[in-house]
Amino acid sequence: MTVPSRSPFTWKGVGLGAALAFFIGVSAPYAVIMLQGSFMAINSSSPGAVFLFLFIVLVLNVGVGLIRRRFALSRADLILVYFMMLLAVAVPTQAFVGTLIPVTAGLHYYASPENNWAEQIVPFVVSWVTPQDFFAVKYLHEGLPSGQPIPWEAWITPLTAWYVFFLVLSFMMICMGVILHRQWSQHERLAYPMVQLPLQMIESEGENRVPALFKSVVMWVGFAVPLIVFSSEALHFHFPIVPSLPAALSTGFTLFRDTVNVGLSMSYAWIGFFYLVSLEITFSIWFFYLFCKIEEGIFNVLGIASTEKLSFYAYSQTADLTHQSMGACIAFVLFGLWMGRRHLLDVVRTAWAPTHGVDDSEEVLPYRVAVIGFTVSLAFIGLWLWQSGFPMRTIPIFLVTCIILYIMVARVVAAAGVATARAPLIAAYFLISGFGTSFVGAKGLIAMSWTYIWQAEMRLFPLVVLANGLKLAESVVGPKRRLFWAAMLALVCSLVGSTWIILTICYEHGGINLHRFFMTSQAIRVFNDITHPLQNPTGPDLRGWLFTGIGGGVEALLMWTQHRFHWWPLHPIGFVIGVGWLTGQIWFSVMVAWLLKLLILRYGGIRLYNGLKPFFLGMILGECTTSGLWLLIDMATGTVGNHLTST
Repeated sequence: MTVPSRSPFTWKGVGLGAALAFFIGVSAPYAVIMLQGSFMAINSSSPGAVFLFLFIVLVLNVGVGLIRRRFALSRADLILVYFMMLLAVAVPTQAFVGTLIPVTAGLHYYASPENNWAEQIVPFVVSWVTPQDFFAVKYLHEGLPSGQPIPWEAWITPLTAWYVFFLVLSFMMICMGVILHRQWSQHERLAYPMVQLPLQMIESEGENRVPALFKSVVMWVGFAVPLIVFSSEALHFHFPIVPSLPAALSTGFTLFRDTVNVGLSMSYAWIGFFYLVSLEITFSIWFFYLFCKIEEGIFNVLGIASTEKLSFYAYSQTADLTHQSMGACIAFVLFGLWMGRRHLLDVVRTAWAPTHGVDDSEEVLPYRVAVIGFTVSLAFIGLWLWQSGFPMRTIPIFLVTCIILYIMVARVVAAAGVATARAPLIAAYFLISGFGTSFVGAKGLIAMSWTYIWQAEMRLFPLVVLANGLKLAESVVGPKRRLFWAAMLALVCSLVGSTWIILTICYEHGGINLHRFFMTSQAIRVFNDITHPLQNPTGPDLRGWLFTGIGGGVEALLMWTQHRFHWWPLHPIGFVIGVGWLTGQIWFSVMVAWLLKLLILRYGGIRLYNGLKPFFLGMILGECTTSGLWLLIDMATGTVGNHLTST
């Protein structure tokens, strides 16, 4: 097949994608912080991008095509627009800006004689990391006096430093995505379940302008389920006289003398996503979640559970299970890199001698640029961390840990379509627990608090959305270099939009009067988390290393058995994400999807499975669309607190 030399992605698509990226940057924080409504940009499921893409495909593109066909977006441009929206979603809320502004400003605002931050933390903070004008910080939280302008100048230095860092970090992740993509997509043939929905949304037959998915009655039936249920809840919120249907399951139960909590949450969209995932993976996710809960309960009842205090991100399980899962993550990533060693060597050879290496003409970046870009970016990030207060000896370990965790989450999402996932232990506490507080030092501990802004949450970051975006781009024939510039443009537009809206609404209304978690709790919990090891120095936790080794050994055994025996029912991904609050949120939806798919395949075969797939895709679309529509209604009516879903 002849590959066209001209890019299939037009500047028209880039322009629309940039506008939508800016809109996401503005609307996602506004929806959460101001309206306190549904989260549209917090998980890798990216409901904000799905909602806008539905509008682009079904309303805008079809409508423009009816007026004049040449004005409609091509299939390649539709993929480009969705690709840019995915990148934009990875910026505005907890992924970066929505954490950056509250945390950097919150240190000085919430410092008090009671918490002693002014003596323990502030002296170790370099000046360019946070805004130095106390009145700018105060008015961000309490609102500006009447007639006073927003003090933009107070934010120029810290935001410049942080945004340069974030763009370099994002560039490094793009390079990582390019290096890993062919191994994951072509050599290992990962499933990429999340790619199926946008591809189905743009597939049309012949000259038909309306994609086939939207002609399916089965899809609209699935769409109607969350539409009716969530709309009844929203109407009840607006008009209490209107009865509401139970929108989503959110309960739980306890085990082992009330020492273990097991949550029961259900999302229609999550069930839809997991219907697309293999039975082996879905079974393993809920099986290992319950297995780890039983393990935790036994340790608690016997009184042998670890008393080590880790980050609040690991609050939902004991330290033993956290270390165990961390060991599984390390083994999972290292095994994957070993499996891809031939491809990685090909990438390095091509970077060294492009004319004698593998063909990289359809990659987003040439392999030479990707390898050099990754190396230079990593060095810059290390230098930035050193300047922010990291001891030089801690930086290599910290960065390697970050890379392992980034690859783990991205690979889990690519292979299993997990709608939301993050690492069991943040990189900062991996160093604190594994090497002791004296290895890090007081200044290093304070510097690590800033890594919570970009590394701790880890539900959503450029690499995880890029993995799905590059798989989408595979379906377009032709050079893809323009996608790189489109990705960077989307990130910048989302940065600008989210920064402008967060600072504007906070200075206008006072951050403490808006969403309590975003504007108050985030800063408090970050600095409380880091003052604990400051006040309670510890050495390396040997028990933690023991359970890290156990987790790594079990994961290695699972991967060996999976590759050795085709009948083996347990997938290694299940053990990797078997613990954590987020897994507690999704496991029941996973089990429901697994059971439905099992029964459908057993009694209806592959034909019934394919026939019902539009129904489950419709549930994803329905939940994302209903959330988006009610946010627009709430924005128009000035309604606050109508939270429907956190898909």
